[in-house]
Amino acid sequence: TARGREWFYESIRDFFSLIPPRHWAMINGQPVVFLYNSSFAVAHDQSCIDYVKQAFARDFGGHVPYLVREISWRAQSDNVYAWGGALGLKNPGIASLGPGYNDSAVPGRTPLIVDRQGGAFFERNWTRFLWNPSRIVAVETWNEYHEATDIAASKEYGRAYIELIRKYVDMFKAGVRPTLPRGPYSDVKFVSATLQATNVETGLEQFEFADGATVATNVAGSDCRAAAPNPTGGRYIYLRIDDSFKWAPSMQAEVDVEYFDSSGGSFAVEFDGSDTNAPFNGAYTRSSTTVYLDGSQLWRPARFNFSGARFINSQNGGADFRLAVSADPFFVRRVKVIRPGVPDEAGQVVTGYQANFTAPLATEWVALGPASDLFQPTNGVLRIRSSTNTIGQLLLTLPGANTTTQELLARTRITRLALGDAMPGGIAVAASTNGQIGLSYLLRSTAQAGRQTAFRETSLGWGPQTTFAWATNVWYWLRLRHAANSLSGLPDVWAKTWRADGLTPEPTGWLLVWDYYPGQPLRTGFAGLVSGGDNGGSEMECDFFLLKSDGLPEIIVTLPEQKPALASLAAGRPLTSGALLLQLTGEPSRSYQVEASIDLTSWIGLAAVELTKGAAEYLDPAATNFTHRFYRARLWP
Repeated sequence: TARGREWFYESIRDFFSLIPPRHWAMINGQPVVFLYNSSFAVAHDQSCIDYVKQAFARDFGGHVPYLVREISWRAQSDNVYAWGGALGLKNPGIASLGPGYNDSAVPGRTPLIVDRQGGAFFERNWTRFLWNPSRIVAVETWNEYHEATDIAASKEYGRAYIELIRKYVDMFKAGVRPTLPRGPYSDVKFVSATLQATNVETGLEQFEFADGATVATNVAGSDCRAAAPNPTGGRYIYLRIDDSFKWAPSMQAEVDVEYFDSSGGSFAVEFDGSDTNAPFNGAYTRSSTTVYLDGSQLWRPARFNFSGARFINSQNGGADFRLAVSADPFFVRRVKVIRPGVPDEAGQVVTGYQANFTAPLATEWVALGPASDLFQPTNGVLRIRSSTNTIGQLLLTLPGANTTTQELLARTRITRLALGDAMPGGIAVAASTNGQIGLSYLLRSTAQAGRQTAFRETSLGWGPQTTFAWATNVWYWLRLRHAANSLSGLPDVWAKTWRADGLTPEPTGWLLVWDYYPGQPLRTGFAGLVSGGDNGGSEMECDFFLLKSDGLPEIIVTLPEQKPALASLAAGRPLTSGALLLQLTGEPSRSYQVEASIDLTSWIGLAAVELTKGAAEYLDPAATNFTHRFYRARLWP
């Protein structure tokens, strides 16, 4: 009604009448107005919003307010937010987050408690926001002490949360993307939930919600859960991924669902994605695949491929994705989220040996060749230098490591190339400790053929080789397998190389194969790493080594955190204004703090620079104020 619209506007008018205009929060000259939950204006419609804009401009000198509606409002506005950020990050357009929640002090309520965790909950939600920031973020709340969502100075917390706000607002304004959290599911291949009366959950949690209730049952001999109906229509099963499994701000992921093929209906997956045209700013992006039930009465697998997944807990209850079901009944027994960009062994049990070179080499490592110092553990990597004499080897000589069938996986990068033809090194299997035999898979560069990967055997010389445009300062996976076949014409050695960026899937086929047996004697021996033979100027690093062999004990494969790209900072010529241009290269999508000093002792921060594509420029306008100035850049935070 007209009176209702006027009454609705009066509270906004009265508030702004009490605040001097110089203290108004404004966006492009528009005073900012946040609307609370629509339950306090049940009979609202678009005319409420339109009237506020018109009346405000009439009463306040032509200023049109920037109206931000809570997501429950059935109307259009300048932007949208979701109340409840104190319980966890929400971001349908404007983000909301807070330090936690505890309404135990409020009479008549069943207490809801989200623990502050000493500030860790607040910091974790800020980090999630900074991975995929929107233009605006609201903190919930300043001083609602009775629900323990306050960040204002208090007896309990002093100024701790004010200082945290300053820290993260500075990062937000500087465009900093913090590092992703490490935890029990970092760098594993998949996380899963087996659904039953008591779920078996490994990095993936299925939880109950108002429109996502389930019932434990048993179908065709398998424990499972059934999607229960809900009053609002539809059936949903909600799932939440452990933060330590999330590997990028935008992810390619695969989801496998084991479902019972009942008669009729369908289901799909709605995931927290980056499609802003999807409901709630992408929070419910629908999978391109819909699975239809045809009544075979069998348990079946279904795979869904996600592109641009954010997984920042934007769905109901903080879910990362949900099964959207249009079937009755519908049963699920297992859900698995797969990361394509890590090797299959990650997080799995194998018979083998792994090393990440964080300590001095143990006695089972034996160096062969021109100089033992070609292989040196340094700063969490094994540094491998080429030699002017010949190829060198570092072999793992454990008992049981010299079986005929071996498979070797290593993560390596080339950090420097010799002038002219270069051969930084590679990996080897079936190598003898006397240096007379051994099958190597090498990276090399020649003026004639360009950059290649190639096989080489100590006594046979060069084997098959192929062009592969590997780059320096980039991590790659090298996989080498030896399994001799007594039939001529069939491969005995296989190898492949692919980017170790956490995003690139392992190729399904092999890049190179070699059939040497039975035309040549069977090679047996140890596996290890190879230093190249060139002009002596090449260097390679390895931060992970995995040998799989039936003669070795069972281990759980654990990938170490990948080291960032080596950074470089170069100064250009001063501009006519006197400003100095700095060129920075380093890890893509990471932020670096550029700092300056006049004495190499006291350093001041100049700016944070984000390397969106691995390179960026920074202009120091104050360079002319000093006779000399030193610069450095470091990862931030």
